[in-house]
Amino acid sequence: MRKPGTSDKGDLRRLAQAIVDRPLKESTIAEYARVAARMGDMHWHEYALNQRLCRRTAVVARYAWRRNIAHRLLSILREVDHEHDSDKRRSLRHVMALYAQQLYAPQPSYQLDVSTKAKKKSKRSSLNGLPPDWRVLLLTKLKSTDRLAAAVLILTGCRPAELRKGVRVRRLGAFLEFTIQGAKVSDLTGAGQSERVLLINANAVLGEVIHTQLLHKLSSEGDEMVIQDTGQNRAFEKRLSFAAKRAGLSAISAYSLRHQFSADIKGEVEADQVSLALGHVSRKSRKHYGHAKQRRSGAGGILLSVKADRELRGIASGYDVDWTLQHRNLMVLIGDLNSGLCPNPPCRGLPEGHSVPRGL
Repeated sequence: MRKPGTSDKGDLRRLAQAIVDRPLKESTIAEYARVAARMGDMHWHEYALNQRLCRRTAVVARYAWRRNIAHRLLSILREVDHEHDSDKRRSLRHVMALYAQQLYAPQPSYQLDVSTKAKKKSKRSSLNGLPPDWRVLLLTKLKSTDRLAAAVLILTGCRPAELRKGVRVRRLGAFLEFTIQGAKVSDLTGAGQSERVLLINANAVLGEVIHTQLLHKLSSEGDEMVIQDTGQNRAFEKRLSFAAKRAGLSAISAYSLRHQFSADIKGEVEADQVSLALGHVSRKSRKHYGHAKQRRSGAGGILLSVKADRELRGIASGYDVDWTLQHRNLMVLIGDLNSGLCPNPPCRGLPEGHSVPRGL
């Protein structure tokens, strides 16, 4: 075999084609493409060290990098075949040799120095030891001008960044429909839901008094309004944390409400609905949010339905769902709609565009 960089075009083409033609699932090929896009021109080993990847994720980065280099080499080989200018051909062959060296060269082993890795404290740990009605306590300590924005975070688990974009709220009888424009959305990697719509039973969390006040406010606005955090430098989030301290709730932030929302709906709806409600595309992401064991008493049947614009990716998995609770909530929903609480009298069952969770 020739030395790296001196192989003829036939050898290089066969090498690169063998890497590209390796039989892989479409989902694996898509994942490699997303990882390669994030790495750009960076070597996989440098990228893994900079991002402090675990060993398993670093292996994925290595295969994604190798496949990307093979694609680049094939592209250069095609350009060489069709280029007649000698100077340009010389330049292309130089690039071809660099790619060949990268493919032939032995790759360094990856070992993250765990001794220097700071232990990351999970934000969901802030939920431990809180009283069942801690969110209602928080609302009572907030200024009246901040309560609507806080209620949106409580009822939808949306990100603070999504609240800054504005969340549209529409009253459907005794229930609320929230339309959320997603944050952490990337067309390049396919991450995040650009829009999701949640149908929420607010009374399950806020209690009858605060829920009635919220419905009254919506009625005064024509049953539909946009609630938005328009402050600067995350002033609202800081006021929320200060209010939590005044209520005796330590370590609570706006993101704690997102974790609590996740905890409340886990075990009550299907696992995939949890992912969609949180605005995720990857099924893996939901495991980092509030656990079902952290669900607060009285917070049952919050999420009635959810719609999102992107399909989930990853291996489907689930957990035990309390279908008795789900069936009870559905009966309440249908009963309210059929008893005349629905703003559109002809409707029967769920509002248009919303689906019943599977298993009912």
